Amino acid sequence: MKFGKALFTCIMIIIAFRCAAQSNNDFEQGLTGWITKGKVTIDHDNAQKGKSCVKIGPGYGMVMQRIKGNPLAVVQFNVFVKTSDSTVKGHAFIRFLDINHKQLMIFKSGPVRSATYQQTGNYVEAPPFTSYIEIGIERDSSDIGNVYVDNFSIDTHVGEPKVKHKSMVNEDQYMHPFWKSDTIYNETVLFYSKDGKAADGRFLYTANKILSVKKFDLTTTYKPGIDYILNGNVITRKENSAMLFRADTWFDTKKDLAWYNLQSQWVLVTYTHHDKWDGPVPEYKGGRMPKVMAKLKAKAPVKIAAYGMSITRGMDVSSYDTVPPYMPTYVSLFTNRLKKAYHYNNIKLYNAALPGSIVDWGAQYAEKYINPIKPDLLIIDFGMNDFWRYTPEQFKGYIQTIIKKVKAGNPNVEFVLLSNMKFDPDYVLDSDSYKEFYVSNLTGYSRVLKDMEADGIVNLDMNTLSGAIYSRKKAKDCIANPLHPNDYLARWYAQGLAQLLIKNFK
Repeated sequence: MKFGKALFTCIMIIIAFRCAAQSNNDFEQGLTGWITKGKVTIDHDNAQKGKSCVKIGPGYGMVMQRIKGNPLAVVQFNVFVKTSDSTVKGHAFIRFLDINHKQLMIFKSGPVRSATYQQTGNYVEAPPFTSYIEIGIERDSSDIGNVYVDNFSIDTHVGEPKVKHKSMVNEDQYMHPFWKSDTIYNETVLFYSKDGKAADGRFLYTANKILSVKKFDLTTTYKPGIDYILNGNVITRKENSAMLFRADTWFDTKKDLAWYNLQSQWVLVTYTHHDKWDGPVPEYKGGRMPKVMAKLKAKAPVKIAAYGMSITRGMDVSSYDTVPPYMPTYVSLFTNRLKKAYHYNNIKLYNAALPGSIVDWGAQYAEKYINPIKPDLLIIDFGMNDFWRYTPEQFKGYIQTIIKKVKAGNPNVEFVLLSNMKFDPDYVLDSDSYKEFYVSNLTGYSRVLKDMEADGIVNLDMNTLSGAIYSRKKAKDCIANPLHPNDYLARWYAQGLAQLLIKNFK
C-alpha cells in the first residue's frame, strides 16, 4: 500500500532547521556548552564535517545539551552518528523537563550501528509544562569500540514564524456563516486554464454584484473588463491581466499522489448574491454539550484543546505559512468567535496538534499531551494521515481510546470529533488499485464519528461539507495542496465549530 510517501510529505514540507539557542553544535570549540557522562573526548580524525567531533567510549558514555523549550512546541533535531564496530550502538534522545527539571517525557531513536555517518534524531512535540529540552547521544556500556557524534541541529519551534505578523483580515466578516450570508467576503478562486483556453473559476454562489477582486495578499485590486469578466458564477481572466493563473499542464496528472503547492495563487473575491445554499449545513449542538455551555453562559474560564495533525495545527493557512493576509488558524478563529459571542475573554486555546501524526499516535500519547491541560472542550481532528492504512472501525477504536484516556484524567471534559475534508479528487489516480480503499476509509471515518455522538460528544462533518463545496467550485479553489485547506476552506472549519456552540450564530 502506497501510504509512505504521502504520510511523510506533511512532515517534510515544514522542516526547515534553525539552530535554536544551541551553541557549539559541531564541537569545533571542544565540549564547551555540553554535558557529558562516562568517557567522552574530542576527536580530530573522524569528523563528519569540520575538524572536530565527539568520541564516546569505550564503555558507557553520553553527551548532551540542555536548552530552553516551550509547551506544545513542535521540535525537530538531527545529529550524525557512526560507530567503529558493528557490535557498538548509539542512539539519539530528546528529553523534556518542567521548570523544576523533572522529566516529563523522553523519546529515543533507533540504534545506529554503522561505519559511516548516519543521520538520526527525533521529530516530536513538547508536552505541556515544558521548560527545558535535553538532546544528546548515548551509547551502550560495551567495553569495545567507539561511537562518533557530530553536527547537531535543532529547531525548537518547527512551523512557527520567527516574526509573527498581525492578521490583515476582518474576523467579523470572515466568520459570517457562508450558508446564511448574502455577502461572501474574500472567497478564494484559482484561475484555471484547460486545453489552452482562457483561465476561469467558479464562485460558490451566482454573484449579484462584485464588490472586489483582489490579489491574495490584498495589495492589488483588479478591475472588471480589464482584468476579468463575469458571467453568472463564472469569472474569466482577461488575456493581458496581471492576475495569477494555473494551466492544466502545470499539474502532474499522470503521476499517482503527485504533490503541488498553490499557496497565494488564488484571487480573493467579495460579492453579494441572492441564491440560497442548498447543501449540508452545520447544526447547533449545544444541547449535547451541557458542561461547556454552562461555563460559556456563566462566563466561567474555559480551556479548549485541539488534538490532531497538520490541519489542526494550521498548516497552509496564511498565518502558518507566514504570507499575507496572515489569517489565523481555524481553531483560533473558532476560539475568538466564542469570546465575541459570549462577551468575555477567559477562553484559552491549547493547540496540541503534531503535523504528520496519525491516530494511533494520538491514542498512545493522549494522557501525556491532553490530560495535564485538563480541557473543558477537546477537539479531536485526525484522519488525513490515517486513510492510507486504517479502516473506519480501527479508526473508531483509536478515537474511543483517546476519549477514554482523557475522561479518566478529567471526567467533565466534552468532545468535538471532526470528520476531515475530502482530499483533492485528482490526487489518487483511478488506476491506483487502492483508491477505493482510501476514499471509503475517509468517508467511513465521517460515519463512525457521527455514530459516536452522545451527551458530551458531537461531530462536525467536514467530509460531507467539503464534498458539497467541491461540487460547486473546484477543489483547487479551496486547498493549498492535495491534503490541506487554504484560508477559505479553513473558515468553513471555524464557522462549523462556532455553529455547534453558538445558537444564533450569524
